Amino acid sequence: MTMESEQRLSSSDSTIVGIVENIRKSASDSWNYRGLELSNEMLVLLISHPNIDKAAAALDVTIGSLADPKDIPGIAHFLEHMLFMGSSKYPDENEYSKLIVGNGGCSNAFTSDDHTNFNFDINPSLLADALDIFAQFFISPLFAASSIDRELEAVDSEYETNLFKDTWRISQLEKSTSDPKHPYSGFSIGNRESLRIIPKQRGIDIRQVLLDFHKTEYSSNRMSLAVLGNQSLDELQSLVIKSFKEVQNKKLEKPKYFSDPYGESKRKTICYHVPVNESRQLTINWVIPDQRELYYCKPESYLSHLIGHQGDGSLSSYLKTLGLAIELVAGESNSAPGFNFFSISIQLTIEGLSQWERILYSVYQYLAMLRKEGPKEWIFNEGKNINQMEFQFEEKGQARYIVSNLAGRMRDYPLSECLSGPYEMRDFRPDLINELLNEYLIPSKMRVFLTSKEFLSIAREKEKWYGTQYKQEYLSEELIKQCETCEINRELYLPIPNQFIPTDFQLFSKKKNLARPQIPTKENEYYRLYYAEDSFYRFPKAYIYFEFRNPLVYVDPIHSNLTTLYVELINDSLAEFVYPAQLGGLDYELYDCNDSIQLSISGFNHKIKELLNIIIDHMINIKIEVEQFEIIKEKFKQSLQFFRRCVPSTMAKFGLTYLTAEYDWNNNELLSCLDDITMHDVESFITRVLKRFYIDSLMYGNLTKNQAIEYMTLVEQKFQEKSFYQPFFPSMWFNQRELILPDGCNYAYTMFNDAYKLNSIIIYLQCFQETLENNALLGLFSYLVKQPCFNQLRTKEQLGYIINSQLWRSCGVQGFSVTVQSARELGYINQRIELFIDSIRDYIMTMSDELFKKQREGYIVKKVEIPKNMHDQGNQFWNEIISHQFYFDRPPLETEIIKTLERDDLLRFYDHYISPRSIYRRKLSVHVNPSSFALQMQTNETNTVENEDELTDIIHEESSSIINEEDIAVTIETSHETIQSTEQPPIIDKLTETENILVKQEIDLPEFEWIDNVHIWKSKLLCYPLAQSYEKLDVPVLYKL
Repeated sequence: MTMESEQRLSSSDSTIVGIVENIRKSASDSWNYRGLELSNEMLVLLISHPNIDKAAAALDVTIGSLADPKDIPGIAHFLEHMLFMGSSKYPDENEYSKLIVGNGGCSNAFTSDDHTNFNFDINPSLLADALDIFAQFFISPLFAASSIDRELEAVDSEYETNLFKDTWRISQLEKSTSDPKHPYSGFSIGNRESLRIIPKQRGIDIRQVLLDFHKTEYSSNRMSLAVLGNQSLDELQSLVIKSFKEVQNKKLEKPKYFSDPYGESKRKTICYHVPVNESRQLTINWVIPDQRELYYCKPESYLSHLIGHQGDGSLSSYLKTLGLAIELVAGESNSAPGFNFFSISIQLTIEGLSQWERILYSVYQYLAMLRKEGPKEWIFNEGKNINQMEFQFEEKGQARYIVSNLAGRMRDYPLSECLSGPYEMRDFRPDLINELLNEYLIPSKMRVFLTSKEFLSIAREKEKWYGTQYKQEYLSEELIKQCETCEINRELYLPIPNQFIPTDFQLFSKKKNLARPQIPTKENEYYRLYYAEDSFYRFPKAYIYFEFRNPLVYVDPIHSNLTTLYVELINDSLAEFVYPAQLGGLDYELYDCNDSIQLSISGFNHKIKELLNIIIDHMINIKIEVEQFEIIKEKFKQSLQFFRRCVPSTMAKFGLTYLTAEYDWNNNELLSCLDDITMHDVESFITRVLKRFYIDSLMYGNLTKNQAIEYMTLVEQKFQEKSFYQPFFPSMWFNQRELILPDGCNYAYTMFNDAYKLNSIIIYLQCFQETLENNALLGLFSYLVKQPCFNQLRTKEQLGYIINSQLWRSCGVQGFSVTVQSARELGYINQRIELFIDSIRDYIMTMSDELFKKQREGYIVKKVEIPKNMHDQGNQFWNEIISHQFYFDRPPLETEIIKTLERDDLLRFYDHYISPRSIYRRKLSVHVNPSSFALQMQTNETNTVENEDELTDIIHEESSSIINEEDIAVTIETSHETIQSTEQPPIIDKLTETENILVKQEIDLPEFEWIDNVHIWKSKLLCYPLAQSYEKLDVPVLYKL
């Protein structure tokens, strides 16, 4: 939707044809907003607040991979990579990166089906400069020929990184087997084959394709811009007009795609496919109408709410009771202009896989119940009230994410409702709900996907781009008829009204300031309670945390498994009871952590005590059923087995944690003792682990001190009523410690990956313990090195897609690390990383004083950034408590030290801890290689011959079997950020003389000291003492023997 639906106001500036001042916002939102339509038809949202500490901007183009030329898939994503390679006004492609990263900011971009989104954040004082450079990418991008091959390698590395992720592979298969004439069947991410090899064979100039795509698809009337700053709205308006008024309006039509991506011939089919990881899943897809213009009715949300419900009488509860399902999710997905999907995805048990037809029948029994009951206005109104509540008390997030989301949805709503549109539910339309039920969610229009490794023997076809093995055939007419005529099942019924929807939103604090936890509020031999009243964010929400400490939970691999099973059994038993609370704006996490079980509950404070009561009751009184135990145990086993097939860089980082911890259990050790654990073992363990433990707790948010004590007392009494919860013995109190690597060491450890034909290495240089001074020094060093590391190893040398340097902290000890995932041999990668590390001294030494000060200021900007919401603030407080350091004012304390650091401080640090020439350097590297299984698996895929079955006549040729990368339930955008765990600066092309020399150099390195037996190796090393606490509260009051 555009400004045409808004009142156009007069403006003295001819570049503005419409202004919207009345943008609907919540009463709790103190930010100021203004909507604009420029004369080039670009939509703009200005956001202003004087206290914003990070400015941001995002430009969204309503065109994506669905617009790819059919014979060159991936071009939209490739253009996204290439757009920032300089402009006519700013030809140096490093200009943008230097400004953003050097001033405490970061940038990113992503391509989805129908959107391409570019965004950045920065120090507010530099917003004007950043906007001008940013705008030029959309006015006069260069698409430099010299950058094409390099960026194409980056795209291919991104593809390789996702090659063995089941979400991408399954989504690929769903689209590849859709109607080949529909753009939905396209391959969005692109790779070397689609963007280089095939075009070259056909004599196609890929740069010209980029230019043509930009010319025919990018236009200001398809663009939406959101800008956030601490300037006034008038000042922001002037900045935007100055920078963006020259973006060309090519008067392109609003994209709209054919309404049926599947086609009639693909309906009533089932696709059996083989995953990489151990999983069993049933997914049912239907094409439904694109109803975005009816955003205020949300008929699909009404059905998502009921079909995905987990409470009593729900489809999920029914299937779990039968032992057929582990989890069920439902809702719309993969929407684009012209079409939409509704999907039900069910994670199956072993028994559920063998009875998938019964599950399918049960789905239609539930839909039949919904038809019989008819749409209920009270259910719609309940959802409406929840949406209004969420909108009214929506907390802010990171600045860049806010503008990115707003820019992406500005054309889906009237500009006056761009904030409230996703929450609007004004009109109850039972006719639209019935239309979906009666005309779309019916057996004759479904496609079924069934996932299991058991289909390996029958899956003789292979999807082109990801190599997923599958078999597709028609569902039997008998099954279709049964689903069409199914009887009503009395065990399936509508939910009752939700008692967890809050109605009291009173704020207890009357003042406005940022409070730190009181240390401690209450303490005895059983627990220690910290309390912090929120008087800064001022939302009717609370965040409460508990750590149940007992070394028994992690004393050996068997007890570690017992703890995990206990926690997962509780979570499973809670699902039906907690779901209404989650709908009402509450949530919880219960998980096992080294030496403890941790519980956090968050959300609206009105009903938080009731949820706490339910969770503690289940922890104490859990009744384990045999079938439930076997299902949870099998699920846990699958998660352990998945480890050897996860992304290699993730595996390498786990290996580093495992090696440096005083004690830790790897997946092989956990798997080796899992099968022998019985239900009786878990029941016995529960009694023992709850007999004696200690609780650390934080109560933060819209709570009074008396309420915090009341909640803590409730927990204490519930455990003591069952004769649990005796005081801790002093000897039971200890924390995990980190091993001390000896000076001059060069240890290396090898791990093997069963899925990826990629290598990964993480090089870790251990430095020292955490103190305020050490944190400031290592933090500034890591910040200065981050961009040149990415620039050299990723941009210049193209070692791989996942490349990052970062500060590494564990158990109060810290160091510097570099991670690379690559198809290159690990010895070569190690050499290139070390060459880069060797060059850091010159980089710091030759940096101008002005640049050093700007970099230091940029790091300070990031450091002093206030947490954007209560959730982040609560987690920050809690991390200080569970680490027993208690630096609740850490950012300002460390910032004062950072201000005093000079270049010589960094050079002395580098010479002692980082330099390859230092005799004190302590290096540990983890190498991940493809296993023989991974290599054989890929060989088999290469040699697989595609076979035909009864659908040969309707399945398109492999050249058309292409995809857009999206998860079945939630869109997975083709984004740098979804792949890397750290922010990436934009690409730099021009090599300096120093960089040219670096490419040609080699460095003499000591031989690796290979770790063959981890346990013997660890036994020879000492441990660091625990990091010192700021408030000296690291030891609680314990029971005196």
